[in-house]
Amino acid sequence: MGALHDGHSALIRRAKRLGDRVVVSSYVNPTQFTQSKDYRKYPKHPSQDAKMAKAAGADVLFRPTQLYAPNASTWVEETDKSRGRCGKHRPNHFRGVATVVAKLFGIVQPVVAVFGEKDLQQCEVVERLVRDLFLSVRIVRHPIVREKDGLAMSSRNLRFNPRERELAGFWALSVRAAARKGAACAKGHLQRLLRRVRGVRLEYAEVLDGQLCAAAWVGSVRLIDNRKCGSK
Repeated sequence: MGALHDGHSALIRRAKRLGDRVVVSSYVNPTQFTQSKDYRKYPKHPSQDAKMAKAAGADVLFRPTQLYAPNASTWVEETDKSRGRCGKHRPNHFRGVATVVAKLFGIVQPVVAVFGEKDLQQCEVVERLVRDLFLSVRIVRHPIVREKDGLAMSSRNLRFNPRERELAGFWALSVRAAARKGAACAKGHLQRLLRRVRGVRLEYAEVLDGQLCAAAWVGSVRLIDNRKCGSK
């Protein structure tokens, strides 16, 4: 959705190794925002995006202005992988994701598409979309790219003030420490760690298939992360 960072550059470089030409889509999709205020505040840096995409090896930067007709009435909805986790707390979010990804695939016609595992549930939804609709594209996941303190790279990180950025780093360390405790203890340990600090509000923590998935708010910024339980 634009505001490209080093995490996106890693996805582009991976795509470059998988295909002859790389198309990077950059579109802030209004239908996947639960709050209109969040949509309006989402960072937008088009000229910087173009430079970063080119430097990482992209051949085309696809930057549509509008993908929805005023009277749009067709939606793509996945009803299994979108349940729970972010799907529980962001109504219609994954309907917006599935719809815009289906549109992008229809326009660009990619052979391979690379998605970051920071948005783990999104990866699962897109993989199910491709399977169920027989779309001729192969989905490749890329591991989470993190800052030095472990915070998952995200365009939303640009919205932090210095104190909030410090709290976001504590959040990332807490998720890592909780996951190390193993699947049976991860959720409870994360809850205990975050109760000790003011400024980080846990939205949810779930363990699914041995993976600790969690979301929290730091100020007005929503963070998500996931770690394999038992890993260092």
